[in-house]
Amino acid sequence: MDNKHDIYCEKIDLRLLLFSLFFVVFSFCISSTKAQNNIRPINLQLNDNKYLFIKFPAEINYADMGSYDLMAEKCLNKILKLKATTPHFDKTNLSVVTTDGKYYSFIVEYYSKPSYIAVDMANVKDSIMSTDIIPSTEIEVSDIHTTHVILPTKVADIALGHEEVISEKADPTDNIVKVKSVVDKKENFTETSITVVSIDGNIYPMTVGYAKNPKEMSISFSDGGNALFNDMNVDDDKMRKLSEWIIQKGQYINDLGIEENKMMFLLSSVFTDQDIIAFHLYAKNKSKIDYPIDFVKAHIADKKTGKRYLTQEEELYPFYSYYSGDGNVIHGKDDIDIVFFYKKFTISKEKILYFELYEENGGRNLRFNAPYKTIINAEVMEKID
Repeated sequence: MDNKHDIYCEKIDLRLLLFSLFFVVFSFCISSTKAQNNIRPINLQLNDNKYLFIKFPAEINYADMGSYDLMAEKCLNKILKLKATTPHFDKTNLSVVTTDGKYYSFIVEYYSKPSYIAVDMANVKDSIMSTDIIPSTEIEVSDIHTTHVILPTKVADIALGHEEVISEKADPTDNIVKVKSVVDKKENFTETSITVVSIDGNIYPMTVGYAKNPKEMSISFSDGGNALFNDMNVDDDKMRKLSEWIIQKGQYINDLGIEENKMMFLLSSVFTDQDIIAFHLYAKNKSKIDYPIDFVKAHIADKKTGKRYLTQEEELYPFYSYYSGDGNVIHGKDDIDIVFFYKKFTISKEKILYFELYEENGGRNLRFNAPYKTIINAEVMEKID
């Protein structure tokens, strides 16, 4: 009996041992799987002609590139801008640790045409989805025209993907960036990127192509398209009251404007005070068809144009703009008042000031010129508290 009992106990001990061993191996596999899931790398697309901007939810504490073929730079603490230093680099890795203790692992591969140039990591899990991509805007640049990019807040950083493009902040403004090409032919131009970051941490990625005469030379990410000057603080409430006062003063200019296609667009008045000047524009829709506004702009241009003359043109950017009513649409049988405020300026006899009103997805575009005397004959503004 004792021998049988001993044999039985040995069998039980062996089963317990095997079960324990199985349990340990199983637990190790489970924990290994969990660990692998936690550090599963995220694929990134990159090349040497475009920067990739990666925005993290917390500040970046550590970053390491697995290869010298990559270069990275921190921007505003939470943003990493990444670019390849050489074309067709070998697949490599990137590791990032943020101040909230989160570890990010990336596999970086070369793509001749990456499908994104800016990513927000706030909701990224195993891979970058379309909802994680910060959409890029297509712009055109030229060697004979300057393209301007207007942000709603001050510029913190500008990153150019290729040396064929030059860019800088348009001084003395704080929120406008000017961009130009250094090559003069489309076939010599490599598609690249320009990415602008504002001081509030927003990223504005743009893919850049070449055009001798770009379709759009003013790209605005700001609703009003206003300029911010480094030496000027704008009191919105005061500017609104001043705009309403100018509109209430009514029209004293009666000969500058245009009327066609049942649309009227004219200059009502000009006011100045110390270092600012304001233009009161008026538009009326005499038709029953709504007029959605694409943009309203002012330019300074040379009087004389043609092949014999080297012409120059400059777009003016208001530091404050006021639209009555809807602001975006002039409804049928309705009108709108617009007041633009600029830093004070004058023009010579050889220049003209002209205003444009363009219809979105339409052809009822209006333009009229104003002579230099329009500015020097400006009325004086009333003081608004």
